[in-house]
Amino acid sequence: MKVIAVSHGSFSKGLVESVQMLVGEQENLVAYGLYPEQTVASLTEKLEEEIKKTPKGEEILFLTDLFHGSPFNAVVSLMKDHDFYHVTGINIPLAVEVMMGRYADKTAAQICEGLLEAAPDTIKYVNQLFEEESEEDEE
Repeated sequence: MKVIAVSHGSFSKGLVESVQMLVGEQENLVAYGLYPEQTVASLTEKLEEEIKKTPKGEEILFLTDLFHGSPFNAVVSLMKDHDFYHVTGINIPLAVEVMMGRYADKTAAQICEGLLEAAPDTIKYVNQLFEEESEEDEE
C-alpha cells in the first residue's frame, strides 16, 4: 500500500520524518506540500503523477491535513478518476496507526476504519488530565 501525505507547507514532510523516527524507515510513504508560490492545479498534477506511477492493484491511501483545505480539495478532485482511500485531519499518532496497520497487513479500508476509532484518543486536554489525577490522589 502506498501512503501519500499532503498538506499545507511542509507539515506532510515533517509528519513523514516524525513517523519514520518512531517506527523506522518506510517504503511507499511520500509527502507533498502546497506552498504559497504554488497553485492547487500544480499540486494536483504532481499527485496525479504519483498515482499513475503506482503499480496497478496497489492500494493508495491519501492523508491530508485539513478538511476542505486546498490540499484536501486537490486530492478530492482526483477521486472521480482514480480509485484510492482518503483520510483528512491527520496527525502523528494517526499516521503511526497507518504504519502499524500496514505491518499487520490490513487493507486500506480497515486502516481507515481503525483511524476513525483511534482519532478521539489522539488529542488530550492535559490540564484536565492532571486535575483528574489530582482529584484521584486526594481520595
